[in-house]
Order: sequence, then structure tokens, then C-alpha cells
Amino acid sequence: MAALLSVIAIGAVTYAGWRVFRGPQPTPATGSATPVHLPAALAARPTRVITFEEGCEQAECHAQLARAPVQHAAVAIGRCDVCHAPDSGGHRYSVGTPKDGVCSSCHVTDEHRIHQHRAMSDDGCLACHSPHSSTSKGLLKAGSVGDTCAQCHPRTNAPSPHKPYALNQCDACHEPHGSDHANLLFGGEGPDHCRQCHANVVDAVETSSYSHCNIEGGCLACHGAHGGDQKHLLRAEPRDLCVTCHPAVGAAVTGATVSHDAVLKGEQCVTCHDPHASNRPKMLRDAQMTVCLSCHAKPLTAADGRAIPAMADALRNSPVVHGAIEHGDCSGCHTMHGGEHAKLLKGVPGTALGGSHDVRNFALCFACHDPKLIESSGTTQFRDGGRNLHEVHLRSDGKAGTPSRGCASCHTAHGGSLPRLIATTVNFQGSGWAMPMKFELTADGGSCAPGCHEKLAYRRSAADEVPPTDGHTDSNKGRAP
Repeated sequence: MAALLSVIAIGAVTYAGWRVFRGPQPTPATGSATPVHLPAALAARPTRVITFEEGCEQAECHAQLARAPVQHAAVAIGRCDVCHAPDSGGHRYSVGTPKDGVCSSCHVTDEHRIHQHRAMSDDGCLACHSPHSSTSKGLLKAGSVGDTCAQCHPRTNAPSPHKPYALNQCDACHEPHGSDHANLLFGGEGPDHCRQCHANVVDAVETSSYSHCNIEGGCLACHGAHGGDQKHLLRAEPRDLCVTCHPAVGAAVTGATVSHDAVLKGEQCVTCHDPHASNRPKMLRDAQMTVCLSCHAKPLTAADGRAIPAMADALRNSPVVHGAIEHGDCSGCHTMHGGEHAKLLKGVPGTALGGSHDVRNFALCFACHDPKLIESSGTTQFRDGGRNLHEVHLRSDGKAGTPSRGCASCHTAHGGSLPRLIATTVNFQGSGWAMPMKFELTADGGSCAPGCHEKLAYRRSAADEVPPTDGHTDSNKGRAP
């Protein structure tokens, strides 16, 4: 009995001490209140008033808040009163809304910016942020910035995503609360925004001699902001994008009977052209010949199976080069996007053998060279006395054995080791035989001994002698070369 009385006495003293420690209770506040949402596991609200001094994160109430990886700073230091008013009765601790300034009193919300995140105006901060704790940085409701944004902005699954977008870093480009620029962009709109990461490209576009500086739509005319169907965030294949603004090129490509593989395969247009800017005409990546040799420095196989020899030596290392090559102008003779003639030539190849003379067969060469080369003896060095030997070769007189021959029957088109671009060998009448020319130049003329006739010589000073019917001087008759 004495023991029981002792226990009761101790309990009474303990209860009295707790009342003293607890202190006087606040008078419940009146007016409207926003209730605190308690965990679903809580069977019932406490029936007594709990002060902020006692703390809210008690074992039987909000202890889970203290265990969260990320906590609101006020929660972390036990200052629930920063946001909540004291108990207004029924365990209700009212809290102001974001619009009332409860968040902006501590946080910068960019509410003064021209463009506001709609979530800020419609739902307030709690559309994206948890008020007490979260598993994500910034007290985000979802696991990342991207996942939070995806609650309102469905993600695109483009094959080529923008790297920040793929990493769920929407805030790398967009201000989360407000911005002075459309679409809540950082640093400006259009190219000014892209400059934040791609300054070298944007600066080149704005300062280079040839660029897409004024292209309608800016960067987004070709690239997707979040992702693209092709690599480099492109909205379509390079060629399909380019021809939307360059329809003439598109017509040349689709209408070509002889195509250029560089336009159809691989990087397509951007194989040769810089898509953003260049200091070269037509936005070429480099000097025209350098661009061409990026493919043609090595042997290639054409779409029709034809072998294309390596061109580097002929174009760069030949002692004698064609004038177009000397100026680095491959497009002087070739079409770049596609054409109607073999080898992408702008005209009929000058290799015609047989048949009567037709000036159209030499239109490509005569685009630069004077057609009088085959009409007057005074306009060519290739003459025997007064007889124009160019005329003899290119014009047919209708007799057997004197057909019209093309320029490429004797000359190389790119470069060589002999004067006048005389070829050392030519394919005999289109065959696979490399026929030697054996041309020799003299001070007053020259000679050749190709497989198509015996060695013949010519002299420009032999004006008083009548040349043979084929226009050559037979060296076997004593005429010096």
C-alpha cells in the first residue's frame, strides 16, 4: 500500500512540473485559416493546443519531415512559425498563400519580370515546390527539374535531344519563375539566347562575310529547341532543310541525270557548305579546290561504277595546270549539285571521236577559249605554216580517216607535265588502252607520235610550203620538227 501511494505521489509531482514547463496556453485565433495537411497515417488530430516552442516534428506527428533529404530551411531549424500562425483551434495552423507574399518574403520570385511562369500566377509556388520537404533539390515535387516541368509540359521524344533537355535540365535555358524574354528564356531571345552556350557559332553568323544571319526564324528555322529528328537537333535531313530556302538547288538535285554523291549521301549539303557562316563565297567550308579534294584526293567509285582517279597530284603537283585549276575554280567546268552530262561537266565532254564536226561538242571548252582557235591560223600556235591544225583535228572533211576529234583527245583537263596541257597518254577512242602521245615541243612547233598515226611534225614558219592533206608535215620527208 505504501508503495502504491509513493507511485501516485511521484506522478502528481511530474504532471505539475510538466504544466509549469509548458507555460500558459495561447488564445485560439479567429478568422479564416488554411489547414495543415497531416499524414494519412495520423488517426486523429491532437485534442490539445501544441505550441511552436514544443515543436511540430514529434514522433507521433510530423517526424517524417525531419527525415527528408531536402527540407525547407524553416523546417530544418524548427521555425514553423515563419509560415504558420499559432493554433486557431482544432489543431489548425493557418498559413498565407504565395499570392499573399508568404514565399516572396524570403525568396526572390521574379514577380516583377515581364513574362511570368503561368504556374506562378495560377497556382503559386506550390504548383512546383513542396512546402516542407522533398527528395529533390529546390523542394521540387518531382524527382528533377525536367520531371517537374513534365507535369504540365509533356516531353518530346526526339531521336536527337538537346543535351540539357536530355539531362532534365530545363532551367539551363528557361527561368523557372519569370523572365523579361518570351518563353522565359535566359539572356535574350533567338540567337541571343543560344549565344549563352554557342557563342562562337552565333558570333561567326553575325560577323562572317557570308552567313545565315538574316534567316527567317533564326536558329529555330533549322534546329529544334528541345530535340530534332536528325543529329545536331536538325528538324529534317540537311538537304531537305536547305532546299526549302534554295529551291533552284533542289530542282538541280532532283532533276539531275548525273548526280553528285556528296549531295545525296552522308552530311549532304553540309559536306561542302558551312551551315552557319563562312568567309568563303557560297558559305563553302574552305577554298573550293580544298573542299573538292576533301573527297577527290583519293580514288573513288561513282554511282554508275566508274572509277574516279585520285586528283590531288593532278591538281596540286602538276607543273602545268588548267587555268580554272590555277584559280581553284572546279565549278568553272563542273556542276556541283547535279547535271546532265558525264563527270558532272557543264557541257558535252570534249572527247567526241568520229562523226562530223559540231560546235556544240566543244561548247564547254569554248566557254573560256576563243572559238577562233579552229577558224583562223593566226589565233593558234598549233599550226603548220598557215594551216590551222586545231581545225584539222576538230573539223571533219567527210573523208575516211579524218573524223572530228575532241579536245580531250590530246589535252588533259586538269594538269600535266607537258606544255599546252598535252596529255602523256589518252584512252584510245574511249577504250581502256592508255595510248602514249609522245609529244615534243620545239621553238617553232613540235611533233607527236601517238598510236593513231606515225610521228608527224609541224613548223609555224613553213608558210611557203603546202602541207599534206592531213595538215601535218611528215618528218620522214626531211622536214625538221
